[in-house]
Amino acid sequence: MAKNPSAVPRVGVIVNPIAGMGGTVALHGTDGDASKRARELGAVPGSEARMRRTLAILCREHPGALEIVAADGAMGADSVRASGLALSSTVGIARDLTSAQDTRSAAIAMRDAGVELLLFAGGDGTAADIVGAVDTSITLLGTPSGVKMHSGVFARTPERAGEIAAEYLLAGDRRSTEEAEVLDVTPGEDELSDIGVARVPRATAGVQGSKVMRATNTNADIRALGAQIAATMRADTTYILGCGTTVGSILTALGLEGTRNGFDIVANGTIVTKDASESALFAHLSQHPSSVLVLGVVGGQGFLLGRGNQQISPRVLSLIDDENIVIVAAQNKIDALHPPELHVDLGQSEPHAALQGYRRVRTSPTRSTVLRITN
Repeated sequence: MAKNPSAVPRVGVIVNPIAGMGGTVALHGTDGDASKRARELGAVPGSEARMRRTLAILCREHPGALEIVAADGAMGADSVRASGLALSSTVGIARDLTSAQDTRSAAIAMRDAGVELLLFAGGDGTAADIVGAVDTSITLLGTPSGVKMHSGVFARTPERAGEIAAEYLLAGDRRSTEEAEVLDVTPGEDELSDIGVARVPRATAGVQGSKVMRATNTNADIRALGAQIAATMRADTTYILGCGTTVGSILTALGLEGTRNGFDIVANGTIVTKDASESALFAHLSQHPSSVLVLGVVGGQGFLLGRGNQQISPRVLSLIDDENIVIVAAQNKIDALHPPELHVDLGQSEPHAALQGYRRVRTSPTRSTVLRITN
């Protein structure tokens, strides 16, 4: 439980202004020099806009006064002003190029200022920077804005982050928190690692779980499903194969080595484009509208799109026929979802028409289940 919440809640806001830029251009992150490369490839920042969506909901759902402490400039203050909330104070120094140290310093300053809830826009790297600086001494909640968002500190959508924040702040001395895993890719490696533990608001729904770091391609049913799909691929059709080990079983059955964190375009048993960007997928689908998209499910979270696979944008999805979207998952991933639902985050407030309602999920050559896709 939170201790002695103030009459006017104090909220911190940190935005990683380059978070998520690498997603559509298949860079799988914006760490280090990747942000510069992302700009060269035409990527545009989106984290400030997503934080504005969160703050707009917070403003609507919390009728009382709030003290907002934000990192200066693009790291928070700009988003607060644009959302219509009153800015009480800023920390840090506004600059064009921000760093992980700027994020850590802002988090420490907010902790020392007595912030009761820290809202941040970024991905796993931003979460790791904040937790590395303040540990569990401050309650935080992430507006999903990065490429990698496998930690259990993010709301499912920016709007849900605003709702959860308002619920938490309005609870007063009844506020309740819980611990959540922070995961990130270790520099120089390609595997997720457990970075630490954060303290987040306890919510009945809307905070995503941590990604389950467990391979499923050893599952006999998945190997058989991958082999079956590979054997039934049509020669006159191209296939866009998504991320993860479950979809990877199809590539294994074909004897192909694709990318494990992106999308490969496959035709006639060969990889036409490996690790395709959003623009490459759009160009391909413009010429091959009958292509089939195969998606896996993020274990522990239930996400189909929006967590490490932003190459599938709304405009890309609009070129894919609804009946040409195939979802596959290991049964143990489905069993671990609580509640048993699927999620999509395409960077827009309204869900995409092609991924709504109930969808079939294939779990073996002979079995499937039906799950609802919800925000």
